[in-house]
Amino acid sequence: MDTEFQEFLNKDIGFANTLKNRKMKLLNEIKESITKDKEFFEQAMDIDFKKWKKKMDLDVFSKIMDEYIEMEKKNHTAMIEEGNTQIEKIVLSYYGNPYVTLILCIQAIIYQKQLLLETGEFMLSTNTFIVNMVNQILKENHLPKLLIHCIEIVDKRAIIEKEIKTIIIGATQNKAEYFGKYIYIPYNNYIIYCAEEELEELSKNIYDYACNNFFEAEVLFEEDIEESIEIINLQKDCIAVILTKDTNLQNLFREKIRNKLYINENPFSKEEVNIPVDCLEVKQEK
Repeated sequence: MDTEFQEFLNKDIGFANTLKNRKMKLLNEIKESITKDKEFFEQAMDIDFKKWKKKMDLDVFSKIMDEYIEMEKKNHTAMIEEGNTQIEKIVLSYYGNPYVTLILCIQAIIYQKQLLLETGEFMLSTNTFIVNMVNQILKENHLPKLLIHCIEIVDKRAIIEKEIKTIIIGATQNKAEYFGKYIYIPYNNYIIYCAEEELEELSKNIYDYACNNFFEAEVLFEEDIEESIEIINLQKDCIAVILTKDTNLQNLFREKIRNKLYINENPFSKEEVNIPVDCLEVKQEK
């Protein structure tokens, strides 16, 4: 990983125009590989299930490919000018949801970017399989490797000093490590605030359900009411879940919370996991 990391920092890769002309072919080959290598894909998912108790659905991976192939047919994105042969580098920091990993691999091809994926150890076997599968297809097409998969980037200052675009998807706890030099994309983030001790078990059940179904969840338990309101409002597009029997407190949250709000409700009956389609096209904040 150290050598790959240094190459990512220091070595520029080209072939962007060649990649642009092969995008549809590459997307179809990835879709075919999901079916062709089904046995190995399932082995990787089984390894992760034993450790993380998260069940992935191979049909969802195929559905993701179908959606992007259809979008590419309609839009035929041409993001690189004819004379530009250099591929932009981007660091992606997220929780390691394998569905997101596949989507980022697809977007690397569509938008012609080289990605370093920082995922942590979560679902490591499945994520590694996906990255290796896509890189192998690129290699077979005589194209440069667009994807580097790592567990953790230790030297984050090197990323910042090189002014490499960094995008954090949903992983709010990673923000401090990049010293404000990042783009943040909310990703199905839930913030849970429980006001009464007797509701703490319900708060835990909501948190566990969120984590087990690939929602991102955070529980506020040390913060007071005003601090919690401030944190919720600072997290753009998060979904707040408030548990309290106090009607005055309920009204306070309704009055002050600017994000979507559920009070003593089950949010999952109304919310779906939505994955950002164009997360590589967002602009770097100044």
